[in-house]
Amino acid sequence: MNTLATVVKTMRPPFLLLVVSCLTLSFGFVSYLNIDGSWLLFSLILVCGLCAHIAVNMLNEYVDCTSKLDFATNRTPFSGGSGALVSQPDVAHWVKYIGIGFVALTIASGLLVMRYAPQAWQSLFAMGVLGIVIVISYTPVLNRFPWLCLISPGLGFGVLMSYGSYVAVSGEHSLTMLLLALIPTLLTNNLLLLNQFPDAASDADHGRNHVLIQYGYLFSARLYLVQWLLTIAVVVATVAAFNLPLYALVCLLPMVPGWKIYQQAKHFSQPDEAFLAAMGQNVMMTLATPLLLGVALCVAG
Repeated sequence: MNTLATVVKTMRPPFLLLVVSCLTLSFGFVSYLNIDGSWLLFSLILVCGLCAHIAVNMLNEYVDCTSKLDFATNRTPFSGGSGALVSQPDVAHWVKYIGIGFVALTIASGLLVMRYAPQAWQSLFAMGVLGIVIVISYTPVLNRFPWLCLISPGLGFGVLMSYGSYVAVSGEHSLTMLLLALIPTLLTNNLLLLNQFPDAASDADHGRNHVLIQYGYLFSARLYLVQWLLTIAVVVATVAAFNLPLYALVCLLPMVPGWKIYQQAKHFSQPDEAFLAAMGQNVMMTLATPLLLGVALCVAG
């Protein structure tokens, strides 16, 4: 039972809500356009997204355990991994193989999505291959290249998952949906960026080289600010340019704490109570903004 509990913890279940948020946005836009979609296809897309997220989480936990990074990290509720393998490192091999199993499930469910969305299979195949590359290489490879490490989370959740699910259901591409997908893209980039602040020193000692390590705290805080402002700009510009319902701007309400979060990042020295609160607000912003926008579009449809 302890082994099972440890394995489940490495899946990081609370963070899987990000998949639901990203897919709510795309499904909301599908509803807004009155596009008929199969519930089977919706379900397969959800399974594919969840399997991909579980896979990258478990492989991350395995690599960070075997590299001893997890043993040198000051864990917070939002960063530093689950810590499950620190207390039970002998389970690491199970986490590795089950993580690989979820990669296989991601591929299998992705192929089924293409089976039920044949009109867009070429685009979906290309996006699927890129998604699998990100899942497998994120921790051991991409974390050593600052800009790839920065953009790959947003690319996976925003462009590939949110936009890709729209392409699967509609069978076509859409500039409007691509712009909407930039919202979870930028927010997810910022989520991972801010979560790296408490771990920068231990990350550097274990071979990582993300933006925070390469350019420092102040640069990274300003980068957070730029992506936050760009998210707001994308929401307003997309609603205005494509005549989306004005009440869709309700999704900007969770964005309000962004300035305070930036101030905390700008003056970061240690993960104190105020910074941990900012990290929690950042998680809520990332989850709630696409979710509210998707719900608003669904209501408008």
